[in-house]
Amino acid sequence: MNNKLTEGEFQEIIRRRSDRVINFSEFLNELSQRGINDYEIEVATGQATYKGIYSDFKTDPQVSLVVADKFNRNKVLEAIANISLPFLDFLKEIAEAGIVNYRVNIGEKKVIYIGIGEEKVEEQLNI
Repeated sequence: MNNKLTEGEFQEIIRRRSDRVINFSEFLNELSQRGINDYEIEVATGQATYKGIYSDFKTDPQVSLVVADKFNRNKVLEAIANISLPFLDFLKEIAEAGIVNYRVNIGEKKVIYIGIGEEKVEEQLNI
């Protein structure tokens, strides 16, 4: 199998995740199998940049949120605990907690949330 992911194949994986055809764990597994190692989400817009061995992809902005000007670690931890929220609701919660972006390292199964003043919260994924 050729692991080089085309734009169309990438969009199909994103669509299947958005439509809840595949769960988060399956989503990460498919991306990893196709050479995507990590991605970063800009919280204010919901725009994602996926980086891989063969290709990089960027999604369109999805929202326009205001990120709080003060980092609130407790609110971040509450939002992470509430991760089953729909994606845009999750973005709203972490924006209100002062998170600017977050990075998902697929191989390490780790997420790093980065706050307004470069504060960081690390989450180990249980998938």
